[in-house]
Amino acid sequence: MVKVESKRILKTELLMVFFAVVLILSVSSSYQAVKSYELWDRDGFVASGWENLKHGKENAGNRSIEEAIVMLKNIRESVYVDEMNIEKLAALNYSDRGTGSLSDEEINAFFENRLRTIKRRLDESSNFNYTEREKEMFMGKAEELTGLRVGFAEGWKTLNRDMGSFMPFILITISIIIMPLFAEDAQTKMKELSQSTKNGKKRLDLARIATAFGVGSVLYFVAVIFYFFVKMIPFGFSGGGEYIQSSEDTFFSVFHITYAEQFAWNCSRGYIALIFVISMTILISVLMERIMAGIVVVSFYWILLLIMEKMISFEVNHVFANFMPLRLSGSKDFYIHNEIYRFAGKTFHAMVCCPAVAVALSAFMVGIALWWLRRKRVGVKNMI
Repeated sequence: MVKVESKRILKTELLMVFFAVVLILSVSSSYQAVKSYELWDRDGFVASGWENLKHGKENAGNRSIEEAIVMLKNIRESVYVDEMNIEKLAALNYSDRGTGSLSDEEINAFFENRLRTIKRRLDESSNFNYTEREKEMFMGKAEELTGLRVGFAEGWKTLNRDMGSFMPFILITISIIIMPLFAEDAQTKMKELSQSTKNGKKRLDLARIATAFGVGSVLYFVAVIFYFFVKMIPFGFSGGGEYIQSSEDTFFSVFHITYAEQFAWNCSRGYIALIFVISMTILISVLMERIMAGIVVVSFYWILLLIMEKMISFEVNHVFANFMPLRLSGSKDFYIHNEIYRFAGKTFHAMVCCPAVAVALSAFMVGIALWWLRRKRVGVKNMI
């Protein structure tokens, strides 16, 4: 039954549209990423994105952050990406000061200064009144970073940064593909087959649910793998072993992980978001029965999430949006905002708590769908 149901929704034309969407999004994202590295000054164009990246690959090396700052002090002006990366990290760590103004003592105290800034942010947080135990937990994680090597990792930086704009389109497309599963199709004659065998309708319902998760999973990983290679090829694959603190976006993150590990985290959160989307789509399909009505409901849901994302409200994100697929699949806030949830006297980081709640909500939605399908089967039997 799973094979029959898979063929029913995976039409050749639909697959072509899906892969066309993945191709367009991947190529466009890669092109825009390279273009963002173009250099301009007051007099106009300085270097193309390709030239800037080439300079970075040839000159970034693999130095400690202290060595890189000392080297940069001898350069009159930072221009190319490998130089600007160091300047940006120094500005973050030393209150917008340039590398040329730093003394040797200040450079050697690079990590102590970073820890002081993280501690101050925890103390001055307007969103949470952290307990001393919670502060110690975060500072313990932050202290794990005792050395930072900086090289050329622009591909991994842009890959992780831009996944947040790629994932929602894939999730929406997959939800539309699986939407027709619970609509009857005369060509497969599954309705007559299920009614002619013992427990046929129950087996059909379970097969369709299994098909939804199976097809969705395959499409998701194919899309992510395709996106990974298209995105990375212009930049090269070097730098995956660097820590995420070598990026200005995640310099103050307390998570001691590499860019490759961050990508794995993002893929995992994206997959959990997919499970949520599939579960919700199954529930809506079962309740609404008509495909167009279900698509309208799903579209309204995504529009609502987009509106919430534009609101930039901490309260809305913390209570609701963090558990939903839009933020779950791509937001970098999980790495830098030190967001926590307190339950039963314990503290849980949002990075762990939000995916866990999303999985629980997914199981709840599938449970309701199964209950509703069973209710319909019982109703049909009573009518017969």
